Amino acid sequence: MRTTFILLFALLICGALKVHAQAKNAIGLGAALNTSRENSNGFGGLLQGEIKITKAVSVTPYLATEVPYSVQAGLSGRYYFGKMIYASAGAFGYYDADYSGFGATGGAGFIPISGHHQTLDLNLHADYLKKGYRTTIIGIRLIYSFSFTRLE
Repeated sequence: MRTTFILLFALLICGALKVHAQAKNAIGLGAALNTSRENSNGFGGLLQGEIKITKAVSVTPYLATEVPYSVQAGLSGRYYFGKMIYASAGAFGYYDADYSGFGATGGAGFIPISGHHQTLDLNLHADYLKKGYRTTIIGIRLIYSFSFTRLE
């Protein structure tokens, strides 16, 4: 599975001809893969919005179901350094059958493919939370977004 993912990612990057990424008003669907020392590897999906504040700053609310969380809802801010790379930081709440609580998240993203209304976003993130014990979860999300406004 990892080999397939690496090959697919390499094809996406090599196939990108033009990138128009920037802060935008958009909605997206994504897939996630998470890992941590305390929990087993897991996957999930998410629904994410993006609300443009300025050309370089946006707010991203999201709702997800990912392992090790049953349900997760969060709000992050993004700062775009350029048209392809951004940093994000925020907070989230989670619910699981055994534990529920709040955590913090931070990460970086790369947009390998973008059109005038569509983007493919690769997001690397780290979540910090207390789930019976303190833990850090490292993950990757691949998100397809549709922008309601035309991207430059």
